[in-house]
Amino acid sequence: MTKLEVKTYSYYLNVVPNENWAYTENIFNDEEIKKIIEISKNKDLCLIKKGTIGIKNNFKEIRNSDVSFIRSDISSLHWIFEKITQHINFVNEKYFKFNLNNIELLQVTKYDSKYKGKYGKHVDTHYLNNSVSEIRKLSFTIQLSDEKSYEGGDLLIHTEEIPTKINRKKGMCTFFPSYTLHEVTPVVKGERYSLVGWVLGPKFK
Repeated sequence: MTKLEVKTYSYYLNVVPNENWAYTENIFNDEEIKKIIEISKNKDLCLIKKGTIGIKNNFKEIRNSDVSFIRSDISSLHWIFEKITQHINFVNEKYFKFNLNNIELLQVTKYDSKYKGKYGKHVDTHYLNNSVSEIRKLSFTIQLSDEKSYEGGDLLIHTEEIPTKINRKKGMCTFFPSYTLHEVTPVVKGERYSLVGWVLGPKFK
């Protein structure tokens, strides 16, 4: 692997592009992942709620999950944002080359087999709101659970007739344009945790 410089930070990355998506490995270590999951359960550090579609609607036939939004205004949590930002900068510069400004949210998502947690086929970009100057342009998903601790819960990216099933390796971060059709299949055993986010930028011309 090659040592790559990103501003004032250095990381050893294994980044593999596949036309419509790319990934990095070991974005967080096991101790950091455990801490992130603990943070997601703390109401003083996160907004905890059921996953919804849009602002108010919650269609369980499409999406059924629990989510926690990590607060960016708490300095003790900035290490999470900083590590992710470094990977975003590198991957975007090398592969996507989008005009990006900021991360909209950091969301820890829990899919539980008790309610067959899932998120059906969808895209992340909100094209219907013409009043906003920025849109979601780059999405990412970080695997927080050990792949052997649950069944089902596969992240599928639909760019071809047969969807791509993303590697479930713990600590892996998958990046893809926010207009890409994707889904998380129902979890049928155990729990699946992931850390997801969306990076904003000016509308595509």
